[in-house]
Amino acid sequence: MAFVLVAASPAQQLEADKYTYSSWGAPKLTMEQYLAREHALCATEFAKETLTGYVLVPEANPETLDILAYVELFKRPCLYGAARIHGYSVGSVYTPAQHRKKGYASIMLQQLVDLMRADNGGIVVSNLYSDIGPTFYANKGWAVHSSDQLIFPTSFPSAAAAEVSLSAIDSAAALAQVCQQDVASMAAQMSPSDVYFELTPSVVTWFQTRSHFYATTTEGLASGPTVVGVFQKPHHLLWTHDFKHGQLVILRCHVDQANFPAFLHAALHEAKAWNLQGGVTLWNPAPWMAAAFAPFLETRDESLPSLMVSSDHGSLNDIRWLGNEKYVWV
Repeated sequence: MAFVLVAASPAQQLEADKYTYSSWGAPKLTMEQYLAREHALCATEFAKETLTGYVLVPEANPETLDILAYVELFKRPCLYGAARIHGYSVGSVYTPAQHRKKGYASIMLQQLVDLMRADNGGIVVSNLYSDIGPTFYANKGWAVHSSDQLIFPTSFPSAAAAEVSLSAIDSAAALAQVCQQDVASMAAQMSPSDVYFELTPSVVTWFQTRSHFYATTTEGLASGPTVVGVFQKPHHLLWTHDFKHGQLVILRCHVDQANFPAFLHAALHEAKAWNLQGGVTLWNPAPWMAAAFAPFLETRDESLPSLMVSSDHGSLNDIRWLGNEKYVWV
């Protein structure tokens, strides 16, 4: 039997959402709440700009609701060396239980790589986050990168620095300014083998939409947070309020060692203000940060950041991933 990867129809998308509920909605959300969350996320500017849901189906019956596998692809701006191209974030890889152990996910991912390559002039820059260990996706070309993280408890001693005056990122204008600054800073330091997925206001708002959904749906709050970070040029720290796991998660940390204590204090204050008792989580800390806060360093065994960079001639090695942080997760 021949198989084909097609953009999901509305009916196929709904079927896929019902399948994925058990893995990514339950038990925190009811089915109805989960479908409402997915609807809210798909209505965001980020999703409208970047997202296509794909289903693997028999070539002879492409409109079937008996989907064999499902995947989401986010086509987003990316720097690869000096070139501005499209990068592709892969999420929600899922095979319905009745179709597992038949190789459908592998077939789907190979067709997805072919699609990305054809869409981007032969170059593929793609990231995903593995919840099934490092091997499955590595064997298909997505190499695992650092999954270290720092988790600062809300009891971590910190104090505001009198000499550092931070401004809240609480408006569209402030967020746009910070994102532009981040992209410009990264562009200035790119080498030919560097990859950087651009930080955009729309992706930060996408995370905020998720945060607001949980705030009002499961936490009983009247509204969600409005501050998504703090900045003092040229430094900035962006975050999302993860009510599902009770943490303030840093989306992007562009702060040097001298100024970091003041920014950490602001993040801890925000976590406590919203009763996020799991503290502050920061992915892939800089070497100086990992050394300075070694007692709070751990390695995740899920959401493993994985990156594929390949051309028509095969995978490219010695790639440096700049900005391997939470904002690139989908």
